[in-house]
Amino acid sequence: MGIAKFTKTLLFLSSVFFMGNGVVSADTQTGGFSNATGSNQNAVIVKNLDQLKNAFNSNQHHIIISGNIYGGNKPVTFTFADKKWDNTTIEGQAGTGPTLVNIQLKFDGEMLPANQNISNIVVKNIAFKGNISDLQKLTGNDIQPGGSGVNYEGVSLRRINNAWIYNNDFHDMSDDLFSVSLQSDNVTISNNHFWFSNEWLNMNPNPNWNWIGDWHDLATERLTMVVGANGSDSYVQGGHKMHVTLHDNWFGPNIKGRPLLRGYVHAYNNYFDNSSQPTGNNHAGFSQQQYNALQIGSGSYILSENNYFYRTNNSHLVGLDKKGDAYKFLERNNVYNQVTGTNAQSNANPSDFNLPYHYNTLNGSNIEKQVIDHAGPFK
Repeated sequence: MGIAKFTKTLLFLSSVFFMGNGVVSADTQTGGFSNATGSNQNAVIVKNLDQLKNAFNSNQHHIIISGNIYGGNKPVTFTFADKKWDNTTIEGQAGTGPTLVNIQLKFDGEMLPANQNISNIVVKNIAFKGNISDLQKLTGNDIQPGGSGVNYEGVSLRRINNAWIYNNDFHDMSDDLFSVSLQSDNVTISNNHFWFSNEWLNMNPNPNWNWIGDWHDLATERLTMVVGANGSDSYVQGGHKMHVTLHDNWFGPNIKGRPLLRGYVHAYNNYFDNSSQPTGNNHAGFSQQQYNALQIGSGSYILSENNYFYRTNNSHLVGLDKKGDAYKFLERNNVYNQVTGTNAQSNANPSDFNLPYHYNTLNGSNIEKQVIDHAGPFK
């Protein structure tokens, strides 16, 4: 990591003070609901897929990714599925271009007893990307529900408590780039870059896949993130969990839609970048236009403040699983520059949101510059 970038990032993070339930020390401030520190074990450095598999199979809790690791011509998933994975850090080694290609990290506590989860997870400083030519060649079960292609994300958090995902790059994957679901709680997602390349946008051939019983083209699947799998897995209906903070993330360019938020979500200092403004139809004949930037989902409490929306379409859009589903939404101090479509109206009051931490907000065009300067892996 360059000294200048390292210093800027530490100063940026240290300007936020976490308070409330579980006051944390300066080195664990995340600017949000999480106070995760990850592993305190000795680290193991991995440089290829076999070494990564060996580290995973030997239950290494602190894994450092060095250089580019290719998962193969089908996406491969590493599933961290029980309590032995509490207190885990997966991070990239600065200066090596740490990249996981066709590889998903899935932290999944759904098979644990109902009162248990996997806790204290840190993922940082890694580029997650799909290999487009590999994905275009997938067939059969791989492109239908449950298949390796249609479930391919960078990081998935399922019934996880206390996770910090920061300074990563997520692009060109065939499901959402990232997800938080199954009553996960206390998650901070900060200083990441979520985007799709022009190669993805204009892919040819552009095959049809079946994600949830509905066949459509792969290039249109340009979705960033989901928080809450459905209405029953929301803050309101799911036991008042799903506390998630999104701050200082760079969403775009070439995003079709989302994040779709069904949790208790505080989104601040994010840059929603639709500078490319895709128009027209892709090679399968489907519209390339963005349908929304941020989606307010069923059972959510959403506080959106001091974000920068640039050329976005439908900057905040209410999209519910069922008509009449409850939600609360408050927006304040956001910047809208050359936006199109509509923008949802607030229906909540500041008193509806009780945040157990202090945070510093950015203002005006400074949001764009600061977010871009600090988003993604360290150099």
